This record gives sequence, C-alpha cells and structure tokens, in this order.
Amino acid sequence: MSFLSVTPPNLPMADDEYLRLGEEDFRRVLRLYFNRLNADLQALSAPGGAALLNTPTALYFCTNTQPILVIDTAYPIFFCNTYYQNQITLSNNEESTFTASISGTTMTVSAVATGTVLVGATITGTGVTTGTRIVSAGTGTGGTGTYTVSASQTVSSTTITGSSPVRVTANKAGIYNFQLSAQLLSTSGSPKDVQVWIRRDGTDVGYSSRTFTNEINNGHFEMQWAFNIDLQAGGYIEMMWAADSTAVSLQSTAPSSPYPGTSSAVLAVNYVSNLEGFDIATPPSP
Repeated sequence: MSFLSVTPPNLPMADDEYLRLGEEDFRRVLRLYFNRLNADLQALSAPGGAALLNTPTALYFCTNTQPILVIDTAYPIFFCNTYYQNQITLSNNEESTFTASISGTTMTVSAVATGTVLVGATITGTGVTTGTRIVSAGTGTGGTGTYTVSASQTVSSTTITGSSPVRVTANKAGIYNFQLSAQLLSTSGSPKDVQVWIRRDGTDVGYSSRTFTNEINNGHFEMQWAFNIDLQAGGYIEMMWAADSTAVSLQSTAPSSPYPGTSSAVLAVNYVSNLEGFDIATPPSP
C-alpha cells in the first residue's frame, strides 16, 4: 500500500446561503480525508507497521586493503562501495593533488602539491584510465615515491588528483546509529595498538577513540564498534584510524572458492530519531 500519501482535500467553496446539499458535500470530503488518514495511522500502529516507513539508512563496504604507511598518523577509513543508501550519501572528500607518471602498474610520484597520497584513492588526470585506484604503496608513504595502481597503463608525468570515499553525509537532521566492522591483519607477534575514532564535520570528536590491540603473528582480528551520534542536515561523519606500528592493515581478500571474499571495512548507518526533546552536550575538545 502507499503510506502517508493522503493529500489535503480541495474543499468546496462556501455557498452564500446555507444549503443542506452543500453542507453534506463539505462533510463528505472531510470524512473521506480523515478515513484515509485514519487507515494510514492504523496500518502504522499494527504489527509490522514499521515496514511502511521510509527512513534514512545505508550500507557501505570496501574491497581494498588499507595499510598504515606511517605510525601515529591519522588515516580515514575508506568505504569504496555502496550496497544501498537512502537519504544518506557517501562522497569522495579526502583529496590530494600531485605530479606523477605511470609505467605498467607502477606510479611514481615526484611532487605533492596538496593532501596525502592514500592507498585506496581513485586517481584522475590526463591519460589516466578511468576508475584507476592506488592499491598498495611501494617506496611512497603518502608523499613522493612509488605506488601500485589497479590498471596497467603508460602515463607521462602529469598532474593527478586522488579522491577517497570517506565522508558519510546525512540529508536529514537526527540521531544516527553507526556500526563499523573492520578486518585487522597483523604481520608480527608484537603487541600493536590501533585506535579508531569519529570525525564529525571535519573535527575529531573528543574522547571518541577506541583502542584495539593485536599481537597475533600473521593473524586477523575483527574490530567492531557501534555508536549513536547526532547530525544536523548536511552533517557528515568520517571514521579515522591510526596505529603505533606499520605491521597492521585493514585487509580485504579476493574471492576464492568456497570463500566469497572479505571486505576490509563495512559501515552500516541507520536513522534512530529526530532531535526533538534531546539535551545534547558539547563534546570535550580533543
């Protein structure tokens, strides 16, 4: 059924003098309107009525491995793919501009004008194959050096822009629930601390960081975190992470029978409530 599709009625104009027929027409229009409205409200309050609601929700994931190139350095967590989204959007907002050439799948960055060269970023520029991504780092650690790209090609030295899908924007104000799951790979047996935190509207939320420790040699650890947070219309969230070792990464694995493949990170977003009646404190500064 179509829910809450009732439009206000076009009420007949009043007669100059009282006419019973005109009064009955007026009441008939109102009766029809309120009967339809009542039917919608009854459907909503019935068991399973919530299925009639169309609320903001989204699910994102990333099929690229995301490394730590420099210790104690903040990196955004990428969500390269959209499974579904409604009134929530994922956008490329972590950008960098640099000079580079590409030979085969090796990109050599000779100068960085703005930002940081990030593994997982989509790159564009003159002669660059559409959809090319940076898949791993060679000698580069976010600046000059070599990187591996996803498509083999030959590109002479040119200006290249890297953009990364990291910003989750709410179209409507409200309280939102975020559920993050990330596959952490450790390549050494020493304890390594990884911290994950919330960046809202470009500012780190004070005391929002969570610490995960992995000391498994060549083993995986699943980082999970669910939280609620308030957002204004047009407000956005970025999930950030850092580590005290380069021997960790958020690993994605390709499908190999019988296994369907593993995402490096998954983010589910669900609308919880509007902001009416909430007393919302200002978080401490980080």
